Amino acid sequence: MNLSPLIPYFDTTFVTLLVLFTLASTVLGGMTVLNAIRLRNVQLTWKSGTLKGYPLFSSAFLTFTVLVIFADWYLNNPHEYLKLASYSVLGINWFLVSFLTSKRYITDNGIVKNINDPSQTIAWHQVTDFVEREMDTAIRYTFFYLEEDQKPTTECCKHCVRLELDVPKKKGEQFKKILFYKLGRRFNCYFTKESSIEEFK
Repeated sequence: MNLSPLIPYFDTTFVTLLVLFTLASTVLGGMTVLNAIRLRNVQLTWKSGTLKGYPLFSSAFLTFTVLVIFADWYLNNPHEYLKLASYSVLGINWFLVSFLTSKRYITDNGIVKNINDPSQTIAWHQVTDFVEREMDTAIRYTFFYLEEDQKPTTECCKHCVRLELDVPKKKGEQFKKILFYKLGRRFNCYFTKESSIEEFK
């Protein structure tokens, strides 16, 4: 079966899909940057990607795209510039979205674990309980709060939700100060050196 007459159609379809994905990634990247800019009174933030704080796959894809662009420029192949430009925009947007959504933000209003996911955001006044656990390279906090059921099936219309947050040890003291200021007076809690779980009077 001779598929050579269909190759131009396949190429057109591929380019069309590539452009559509590039436009979609640009919109998502713009929304993510806008969400990051909208954050007010950020008191503490840190990177949490797997590649020394940066997202692994998007960083690798962006690096590979840059290398291919330089190689294509060196070989002087202008026919692939449109595709390479789309790949580069796609890589930049993927990196931006991955990087910004993997960052943790501690604001005056609460904890933002993922700026694109409201369920990963908790206000200080929502916290009903929390525990602390020592890890190898971080301190893991588990926060508990109540959330309204969208479709309650019983008389109780709220359910308990937990949010885990790994705080790097170098940010631990700063985070504890914010935690004491925001929750200490309400919970009257203190941390002990002997235990990695806070106690409540």
